[in-house]
Amino acid sequence: MTFADFVEVEKIEKVIMSNNSRKFILSTEQLSEFKKQISSLTYEPNISAKLGTIHMTLIIDNKQYNISTATHGDFAEIDYDLITKNKSEFDNVFFKTNGINFDNYKKTK
Repeated sequence: MTFADFVEVEKIEKVIMSNNSRKFILSTEQLSEFKKQISSLTYEPNISAKLGTIHMTLIIDNKQYNISTATHGDFAEIDYDLITKNKSEFDNVFFKTNGINFDNYKKTK
């Protein structure tokens, strides 16, 4: 199952990214790409990982939800409260990033 099977990705209004390019809000174009990329993360129910250098705050319905990963990280840890679909299938907060490097997002002018 993918991130989109558990989270209403289309409802993400804003993303505050904190990576090696510092802290910034994704542009409209970046947000569109981010939604495509994050939708493809693969659910990993039986793993545990230590993460932390990249943080993303997703804003949905004026509420903040956190995601953490690392540069070139294999996994992302999400805020359990993000899960709004298929809760009975969900018992871990880790997703495989499938090669997505969230450090590639840069602040636009």
